[in-house]
Amino acid sequence: MSGSQPPPSRSWLLNLVLLSATLVLCFAVLEIGVRVLFARSLDFAMEMWKYAAQLKQPVADPQLSFAHRPNRSAFLMGVPVQINSRGLRDNEYPEAKPADVYRIVLLGDSTTFGWGVPLEQTVAKILERELNRTSLPPYRRFEVLNAGVGNYNTVQEVAHYQTYDRLFHPDLVVLEYFINDAEPVPKERHPWLLGRSYLLAFAMSRYQTLLQFAGLRPRWDTYYAGLYREDQPGFRAAKDALSRLNSFTKQDGAKLLAAILPELHQINDIYPFAAQHEKIKAVLASEDVPVIELIDGLRGHGPESTLWVTPEDPHPNGKANALITRQIAAWVLEHAVR
Repeated sequence: MSGSQPPPSRSWLLNLVLLSATLVLCFAVLEIGVRVLFARSLDFAMEMWKYAAQLKQPVADPQLSFAHRPNRSAFLMGVPVQINSRGLRDNEYPEAKPADVYRIVLLGDSTTFGWGVPLEQTVAKILERELNRTSLPPYRRFEVLNAGVGNYNTVQEVAHYQTYDRLFHPDLVVLEYFINDAEPVPKERHPWLLGRSYLLAFAMSRYQTLLQFAGLRPRWDTYYAGLYREDQPGFRAAKDALSRLNSFTKQDGAKLLAAILPELHQINDIYPFAAQHEKIKAVLASEDVPVIELIDGLRGHGPESTLWVTPEDPHPNGKANALITRQIAAWVLEHAVR
């Protein structure tokens, strides 16, 4: 009988509803599975995505692009991360600085932020402890503020100092410079669903990996070296930013130190980015900014991988941060507080 079956148009609609419901259910199941799998992971790409999604927010200033969300916390790369009320990964510090306190601000990217290490193993906190073991009248105490933000470049670090960090009236500003700081200012813009879905973030990260594996993206070492061609806008912007930072710190009555951090894949033998370091040192020399080459104190302490957060992630671990701190502390005690 013709009346025993639904019309073709109604059957098509029912099939579409069933298909849509099945797809939504599959997506939800996979989303839950990926969330469980990566809730406490050491996967660099996924943890960086979580960092951006949970702890960063866009800002109007195009030279900053984004900053930390105040009073937020997350569990990233195996460690808890807490952002204070001023947007720093650090303890709380008042803006007003007592006369007997020597205050240092560390500017930098994820290496300064302390990617993959607890707060007490960041350069800022190791340096603070080391300096407070000394007695240097008229200073009763040293305070070292961690102003590092992951994925920042030099332009953003200088804008962060101008917007936030100079309000703390530092006596010394230490800029921790890394090879990729000559990149253009990145944009943290996640479409609504991509900023919330672990499954989509996982798919995108693996797609990027596939492009690199297929040779459709340049190798990281080729990419880093290419940033320092004179025709690169990121390099020109970095040079301008370094000059501005030098002017700002002079206006504020603060000293400025640049500490150049090597890329840690290959430092015991011939370092592949020595020429790029020389270019940055030449820029800093033209501004009369003192420089520490941190590679000197990092070499010869075992295989490079013993300085990494994980075997796949060459961010400095606690051991590397202690070696970095040793060099900065020696400079501070010899040059900054005399």
